[in-house]
Amino acid sequence: MMDLDKETLILSDDKIFYTIEGEGEYVGQRSLFMRMAMCNLTCIGFASEDSPHGCDSFISWSVKNKMTFREIFLMMEDNNWIEKLEKGTIWKLTGGEPLIQQKQLLKLVDEFIYRYGFTPKIDFETNATLMPDPRWHDELGATFTTSPKLTTNGDPESKTYKPEVLKYHKEIGSGFKFVINDPDADIKEIWRKYVEDDHGINVTRDRIWFMPCAGSREEHIENAIAVVEYAKAMHVHFSPRLHLLVWDMALKV
Repeated sequence: MMDLDKETLILSDDKIFYTIEGEGEYVGQRSLFMRMAMCNLTCIGFASEDSPHGCDSFISWSVKNKMTFREIFLMMEDNNWIEKLEKGTIWKLTGGEPLIQQKQLLKLVDEFIYRYGFTPKIDFETNATLMPDPRWHDELGATFTTSPKLTTNGDPESKTYKPEVLKYHKEIGSGFKFVINDPDADIKEIWRKYVEDDHGINVTRDRIWFMPCAGSREEHIENAIAVVEYAKAMHVHFSPRLHLLVWDMALKV
């Protein structure tokens, strides 16, 4: 019998919240976000005064909240989020990098299924550097929205580019979402490393999303114009950052 008061996860400051997905394949869909603390990358190429690590979810670095499984389930019950998940809301496991804590997350989801009697729709937001446990896809039907980091991220390629992990994601049909900052350079890098690469990753265009780099509504609107045209020209999808357009807040989702 699992002791719910001893099993824990480390979450960021905003912990768990109900909203809509702002990016990628599931944009606009009802989502229950659980933002995990900690990441294995720094993204120092995008560092600023507000976010010294460069992360658009910098609270995953700055604040770490240890929550027991009991506290997590009670929070879900008190906010009627169990019912929302049962009705098809996506359980979005994000970060930070959520796969750092995937062993505990598997325990949490197994206990969730045991307690509530159904398997929720789960989608991970991952930087695609850590190999997922195959149970996520094969048994639980989880999907993955990968966000591979390009050279502009600032981390060395030895940390950001893991061909075996990327090939696994290609094989299971994960989405590949790329933040476009310098369109010409970024798209050349994407094609060289992910589409026409030497490692056999070869992501198909229908699984690629281009998303503008932006930190505000105004910046999003300005940068999106060029990114839309590049997405059309390269026959890939365009992803907005819906949370910026709706709330003008980078961390709303």
